Amino acid sequence: MNMNKNINTKEYWEYRFKSGDWENKCGTEQTRLFTLSQLEHLEIPTEFNGTILDFGCASGEALEILHDRFPNAKLIGVDLSENAIQTAKKNYGAIAEFFSGDESIVPDSDIIISSNVFEHLSEYYKIARKLLEKCKVLYIIVPYKEVIVPGDEHVNSFSEYTFSKFQNVKTKVFNSRGWTQYGFKLLFEIYLKNIIKFILNKPTRKRSKQIMFIIQKEVN
Repeated sequence: MNMNKNINTKEYWEYRFKSGDWENKCGTEQTRLFTLSQLEHLEIPTEFNGTILDFGCASGEALEILHDRFPNAKLIGVDLSENAIQTAKKNYGAIAEFFSGDESIVPDSDIIISSNVFEHLSEYYKIARKLLEKCKVLYIIVPYKEVIVPGDEHVNSFSEYTFSKFQNVKTKVFNSRGWTQYGFKLLFEIYLKNIIKFILNKPTRKRSKQIMFIIQKEVN
């Protein structure tokens, strides 16, 4: 593979979902864990009855959780992969509408949530601005200060200042069970290995976190 090539293409994601690679690598379970960890940080009342759109919804697992938390909301899922959307419609079509495409086909919504998508997007700032035109509040959740490895799916690293050009942005940094180490993995991968690294005078590793950007629509 060309290490300088961005692999995040429609063809790439169609293959991941059609081949079963997404499921085999626990993509659906990770989506559930991400969503459950994010719920407490969403500034949305449980009685909310507007439209919530999940941008980059994959096979739709987050919509089921959002439906349980916000039963009065209208739910929409959008993903680049047609294969992912077919699965989402089959499993969750009774509780949400699903569309295949990029930011250009996103319908007007009250709230757009994009969880663990923007780290894959080369033109993430342009896409964020496009999505904000379609909603009142945009939630973007991504890994926090991630070290980018050439050739990996993740091509961007985010800090509190990434979207500072927008007028009204709030950030929250938190642990997420879909991303952060817990239990034995936390003990071994972080604490014990850091002790050894400290003894060997090597750089220690920080616990992985997520950052949530809450971006309000700009008022002209």
